[in-house]
Amino acid sequence: MNISELKPFQECEVVLHLKDGEVLRAKVNFVDSEYEDIIVDVVETNQPEHYKAPNAGYTIAASHIISVEISN
Repeated sequence: MNISELKPFQECEVVLHLKDGEVLRAKVNFVDSEYEDIIVDVVETNQPEHYKAPNAGYTIAASHIISVEISN
């Protein structure tokens, strides 16, 4: 995805599908146009080994995101 497609999801809880097969539910805290990534708080993931520190923000490159949808 490109960064402009992600801007409407800032401050939303979403489900992200990533190119490596990860599916995660996260709160998008910031969409960074300069670095073309998003900063998220991970709520749930099918690959928890990627996230070691509790209560930490993580960056995800827009180019690694296949799709995004609002979480229910």
